[in-house]
Amino acid sequence: MMSDIRIDIILVIYIIICVLMILFNTAFLLYLRYKDYLFRSKKEKLRQIIKDQIVLVKINDKIDVHKQEYLFKKFTKIRFLKAFHEVIKEESLKDNEIAFKYLKLCKPLFEYLLIEFNNRENSKKAYLAFLISEFKLCDESSYDFIVSAMISYTMNKSIYVRQNALHALYTSNNSEAILTAMLRMQELNIKHNNKLISDGLLLFHGDRAKLAALLWDEFDRFDMNIRIAVINFIKVSTLDYCEKFFSLLINKYTHKEIKLAIIRYFGKMTYAPAGDYLVELMRQETPEWEYRAIAATALAKYKNKEVVDVLKESLKSNNWYVRFNASESLVALDVGYMELVDIYNGTDRYAREILEYKMETARLKKKAKEED
Repeated sequence: MMSDIRIDIILVIYIIICVLMILFNTAFLLYLRYKDYLFRSKKEKLRQIIKDQIVLVKINDKIDVHKQEYLFKKFTKIRFLKAFHEVIKEESLKDNEIAFKYLKLCKPLFEYLLIEFNNRENSKKAYLAFLISEFKLCDESSYDFIVSAMISYTMNKSIYVRQNALHALYTSNNSEAILTAMLRMQELNIKHNNKLISDGLLLFHGDRAKLAALLWDEFDRFDMNIRIAVINFIKVSTLDYCEKFFSLLINKYTHKEIKLAIIRYFGKMTYAPAGDYLVELMRQETPEWEYRAIAATALAKYKNKEVVDVLKESLKSNNWYVRFNASESLVALDVGYMELVDIYNGTDRYAREILEYKMETARLKKKAKEED
């Protein structure tokens, strides 16, 4: 009897708790709906303010200072910043030039926000840096406040804050700012992925020769990741650093990864001494097969008898990557059948098969291109 009463009490308490949870969830959902309703009305007001300001910009009139102050008060909340971003994207589709002209007038707002967000969490800083990058608010001036703030953001512990800040600098066309940010990161021993740096540098559409020269002058101060990124940037920008890179390539103290990046560079920028060096490199039976594999690809730019002979010999390599890249280069060099007849009729089945595979692949690609 006593145990039955206790079970009843427990069931009653459980039911009460369930009812209270349902009431709480219902009230919370209603509260969220109410907040969304209020935000929608504020968002519409925000949209109208921005549209009004853009109209003033379009007719070359001064924007309303009081409306800009209202925007600043709202921008301290991320959801309003997101709403601003949405509206700007809509307006830029209508007239991109006018929208970005208005954004330049909004620079003081973002300068205040950088101060306001100084002690906020990194997620908010990362989003603010993203917007600065998206709106291209960094100027080419070295003394620009936003540029200085983005440089300081690159020293943040959060990779998201650093990456978004670097992105803002890459799109600013400010060579000195990019160099300063990278040197500061070096001083604080901050490691950043070389792929992210390489891809970021390619966003730079300013004077690439100037940026490359600045980075090269400080090349020895950078860590491995940034050095590789600099070489890749110079390669994609097709800048002539052949003599400088070649001296690094033949230096026995140069790190392996740097050498591999330079070999790839010479696969795009032809340099006769580099071609001769790569031929000799292919003939060396070093345990580090990566050198021969990448050199085999780079030699596709150097057509002469020695190159063809060394690539044919590489088809017999024990390493699949060396054979594959050598066959690909022979196809790219458009070597005729008669020069390869000894491979087709030879006893090395692997050399013959990889060459036949690449030749057939090239033939099918050519056929498909002609049909298109």
